[in-house]
Amino acid sequence: MRRALPALLLLVACRSGSGDELGVDVFSNDTTPALFVVSLTGTLSVGMRGAKVYMRQDRSLVVETPGSLVIQGGEGTALISAFDTTRRIAVTPIGSPPESSATAVVGRAVRMRRNGEERRIGLELARP
Repeated sequence: MRRALPALLLLVACRSGSGDELGVDVFSNDTTPALFVVSLTGTLSVGMRGAKVYMRQDRSLVVETPGSLVIQGGEGTALISAFDTTRRIAVTPIGSPPESSATAVVGRAVRMRRNGEERRIGLELARP
């Protein structure tokens, strides 16, 4: 029993990740960090995590990659746009590997959509 307890604690610590979260991870398309902004429509509410978060004078938030948008509730869309229009961002569902091109959407702006209280989201390219 004493030998199994540390292994069990390690397993629980590793398991308590983002398994239950619904949302997206946002990465820079190249090796240097990129800044992005988010605008929401509908009743969608999200929590934001990022390497750095800045507030502009108009009280909008700018987030530095890598970052995450975790859906807290509601339905609607989130437009995730690169702050610098010459940069591209890669958006993937939380939990998918960042190097996976099958689930990543890459562009200057990506739209995330949630319909109702579904446990899935849709990603589409808004601006290439």
